[in-house]
Amino acid sequence: MTNTDNSYDTLIVGGGPAGLSAALHLAWHKRRVLVLDRRTGPLFFTLTKLENVPGLPGISGVKLQQTLRKQVEALGAEIKRANVVKASGQAGNFLLETDKGEQFAAKTLLLATGIARYHPTVNGDWRPCLAYAGKCNVYYCPDCEAPEIDDKQTVVIGVGSSRGAVSTAQHLYEHSKKLLLLLSGETEMRENDEIWVKERNIPIYRQGIAELVGKRGCLEAVVLADGIKLSADAFFVSSPKVPRTDLAQQLGLSVTKSGHAEVKSQRGNTAVDGLWIAGDLRPMTQQVAIAMGTGSIAAVHIDQYLAEKYQALAG
Repeated sequence: MTNTDNSYDTLIVGGGPAGLSAALHLAWHKRRVLVLDRRTGPLFFTLTKLENVPGLPGISGVKLQQTLRKQVEALGAEIKRANVVKASGQAGNFLLETDKGEQFAAKTLLLATGIARYHPTVNGDWRPCLAYAGKCNVYYCPDCEAPEIDDKQTVVIGVGSSRGAVSTAQHLYEHSKKLLLLLSGETEMRENDEIWVKERNIPIYRQGIAELVGKRGCLEAVVLADGIKLSADAFFVSSPKVPRTDLAQQLGLSVTKSGHAEVKSQRGNTAVDGLWIAGDLRPMTQQVAIAMGTGSIAAVHIDQYLAEKYQALAG
């Protein structure tokens, strides 16, 4: 299916807080907008409360997604479940194609495709961790969730580098001194990191996970390869967070050293005319409020771009 005969003002790839916030502003300004989303973002599975979203205390990730979606659709934007695999074209005629062969065209394009998070693995398989994807007591973002572990016994699970795991522990130490460090990925530590951990008497375990123990979506313990069982109140995962830049690169965007799509300014505009970036695809902390802000900022400038360019052509 190709709808190039009736193209949109803006196509948005990604229906998380950034993409939906952008769609909200553009729809309010009477722009024809389509959001294409795989519905695999973490908020779709977050049943626990978010306490740091301004004006929405205690809202769950699922409820936040539902609320934003209803608000966006009420203003006239379209939202479609789809997996976009190809991006091409240029300003005035961007073209997206899904894995089912559907094609959509627009004058402008916003990518809010987020990041891929790595889960802890059990005997090399990451799928057992999905049983605890509703969060309950498993966390991934210190900036977002560190206060959740205040004074709780917490296992920091290092899935990637030991440096990342220790950095997470250092952030969390402000909230709880009851930390255990499990290096299930890289096991060797830098000398300064080893000193920091040992000075605070934080137990270190260097091995993989053989079993996850829990019930009703809450993790109670991890059983290590040698049979040791680490029970705790909370579990904080330190893992690689890889920006989903495949579509951005197809359109010719460069990628920064951190792996994020390169933007020209805080507006989210890029070196490709008519293309914007928002949310976790940009190099910043993965907080809901910040993602919403980047989406709104990009949308303001997309609306101004459309007004300036296409009103001038019409005149």
